[in-house]
Amino acid sequence: MGWALLAVSTLALSLVAAGLVATFRSRRRLRRTPGHFVCRVRPAGPAERSGWSRAKRHAYWVHDVLLVHRGPSLRRYDALPVANVAGPVGTATAKGLGTKPMMLRLHLDDGQLIDLAASNANVAPATGPFLTASMKR
Repeated sequence: MGWALLAVSTLALSLVAAGLVATFRSRRRLRRTPGHFVCRVRPAGPAERSGWSRAKRHAYWVHDVLLVHRGPSLRRYDALPVANVAGPVGTATAKGLGTKPMMLRLHLDDGQLIDLAASNANVAPATGPFLTASMKR
């Protein structure tokens, strides 16, 4: 009986350890992606009062689609097909992004408006293929 309990607990601990290793590898792989930046997102317009996302998100551009990763292992993501970007529309009040983070307004293909806050050091990666928007300061 004691050996069975030891075997089951060893198996459970090894599964947890394997999950942690996979999570750390996934996060490291995403951080090494070219064009990667840290941001916060929220719906724009009348819903602005809802505030920024609780957790910082990791994002990067693939053509004109912004992939915003979420979750502990960053394996889940939201694909935001962007029609255009309104250049820096001011400074954001989002925490954890440095002093005076910039805010971009993304116009999605389906008509939604999304606010994106990113560090001023990440202007070029955050604007992605819409780099001219970052020059309209």
